[in-house]
Parts: sequence; structure tokens; C-alpha cells
Amino acid sequence: EEDPFQFFALPRPNLVIATMWAMTDFTRYNGATLLVPGSHKWPAQRKAQPDEIVSAEMPSGSVMIWLGGTLHAAAVNRSDDWRYGVILSYSLGWLRQEENQYLDLPPSLLAGMSEEIKDLVGYPMHGSLGFYDPSLRALEIS
Repeated sequence: EEDPFQFFALPRPNLVIATMWAMTDFTRYNGATLLVPGSHKWPAQRKAQPDEIVSAEMPSGSVMIWLGGTLHAAAVNRSDDWRYGVILSYSLGWLRQEENQYLDLPPSLLAGMSEEIKDLVGYPMHGSLGFYDPSLRALEIS
């Protein structure tokens, strides 16, 4: 999988860092995430060769970090057990996070959070980005 940023020329700038947090052991047998190191620098038509693909085997409690433009995929799980992991992606503040924290965090929960935490979940505005119209009064969350 290559995360889509169609509005940037290749090679694309590094705007996203992705993480996979292993909640269970990740093995070749249970479908550990596959990565193609260095593929974030490739032209769009370049295809990965089998010897360029690595399996991110790691024990439970580990975290794998990669640039969002790096080719990555889930491998086939050949075991009888589920493989659990949490993917968190981090992007530049003006791009916003991939997960929709605005729908995930109700105003009642947000009201008790510090400004620092509100900033970390993506609530600060960045000029005209994020469909913000400065001619309209912004709602204050308190």
C-alpha cells in the first residue's frame, strides 16, 4: 500500500510518520506487517522485488515506525489466531491526523482536557486550512 498524496510530485515530501504497536507477537506465520525500506524515494511506477520486502517481526509491546510513503502491507495470517496491532499515524499539524478525533472525542470529554492535550489531538487551527473561514467566529471549546 502506498498512502495517497496525489497533489505532490514524486518523490513526495515526508509528511506522515506511521507506527504499528504490536499488541500480540508479530511473526511471518501470523501476518506481520510487510515493508519495503527506501521505497518512499522511488518513482511511482517502480515495483518492489521479493528480496526487497521485509517482514516486521516483533514481540508484543514493540512498536515499528516508518515514513508514510513507504510501501507497506499486511501479510497473510496463516495461523489460527488473530494478530492484534494498533496503527497510529502522525502528520504535520497543518495536515491533521488521519483519525477523526473530532468525532471520536465528545465535547463533554474535551472540556476537561488541557490545552496541550487538545493540541496533541489536533484541535488547534492552522490559518485557512482545515476548512476554517476566518470571517466566521470560531467556536471555543470549554
